[in-house]
Amino acid sequence: MTHPLRRQNRSDLRKWIFLSILTACMLFSFPTRAGKRKASEYIVKPGDSVARVADFHGVGQDDLRRANGLKPDEPIRPGQTLVIPDALRGGAAKGHVVKAGDTFAAIAKKHGVSIQALATANKLTPTSQLDIGRTLIIPEPEDDAVPAHRPKKVRNLVKTGEKVPGGVRHTVQPGQSLWVIARAYNTTGQRIAKANGFTPTDSLRVDQEILIPGAKAVVPVRTKGFAIQSVRFVSVWNDKSATLKLLSRRGRVNPRSRRVLSKLAGPKTKKKRRLQLLHPRLIHMLQRVAERFPGHTIEIVSGYRPHKRGTRRSKHSQGRAVDFRVRGVSNRELYDFIKDFPNTGTGYYPNSVFVHLDVRRKTTHWTDVSGKGEKPHYLKDGQPAPEEDVEAAADALSEGE
Repeated sequence: MTHPLRRQNRSDLRKWIFLSILTACMLFSFPTRAGKRKASEYIVKPGDSVARVADFHGVGQDDLRRANGLKPDEPIRPGQTLVIPDALRGGAAKGHVVKAGDTFAAIAKKHGVSIQALATANKLTPTSQLDIGRTLIIPEPEDDAVPAHRPKKVRNLVKTGEKVPGGVRHTVQPGQSLWVIARAYNTTGQRIAKANGFTPTDSLRVDQEILIPGAKAVVPVRTKGFAIQSVRFVSVWNDKSATLKLLSRRGRVNPRSRRVLSKLAGPKTKKKRRLQLLHPRLIHMLQRVAERFPGHTIEIVSGYRPHKRGTRRSKHSQGRAVDFRVRGVSNRELYDFIKDFPNTGTGYYPNSVFVHLDVRRKTTHWTDVSGKGEKPHYLKDGQPAPEEDVEAAADALSEGE
């Protein structure tokens, strides 16, 4: 005769085994698109790639390869078990694992970031489908992403407009011409004149209100008595700095300032090299940036870089490009301003720390959401950089991290 207590223990054991098997079945049948997670491991499914698995888990492709001893071009195969590194892509501090019912809006609100910033940081668009189980990188909140910075006041650069439907209503100040206003708003005198029903040759009068069509924000504009102000530049890699007047009173490039800035933006080496001067038009564009964000320090991440044998010459190797940022200004705002410069190449890198600006014959711009050491990954609404600049852009990205 079996003891009643022993029968009860057997019954409890059968229940425990049944519940364990049921839980395991639920876990392993959980749908994902990049494989099945097993603790810190993943089993590769048909159609997977290193990029796809890395993006799904919010880790860098190089980190994933290193964790699994994979060579740079070595493919993965179905059934292979991959170790998923703990570190999130780009050194991100936070991640969010997508659950059923999650939306971009809900996740962005929870973490205090914009929907666009969240999507861009994860190589997606706000309309992309969110796969359950995917780890999303949470970018730094926009208010915290830009360190507090009190810019130096610049005389005779003032904001005298207000945002209205269709653009900005600007009130003309003493000394302002149609050309001066158009230059500040990155547009043309013809476009402003057409929007206001006068000709480009008509004179403006003080206190006249004119519409700046398409303007997204009120910007500072030169007034009577304006003089070229000194701009502070800092080299990110060696922390050297210089305060320079880039242009003369007549608007010509200051030769001495050009040499000093070219040296500051030189290659990351202590070896003595022949000085490659920055292109004059690049100097003029940096002056426009300084006037758009008056009193702010411009930080140079990368300028001239020597040409590497066996590769095509990039704009950097010709002194025609600079990767930079403006202290106290978000890179998104900076990029939105410079991308309208004529005959330039401009690049935005949401997962890095700078924007790219170069001099060229035909205007082009791009957004590259790749991380450090990864191949360029362009958003659909961006224009890929020309072939000869892709390698240079990738090099700059790895240096800027």
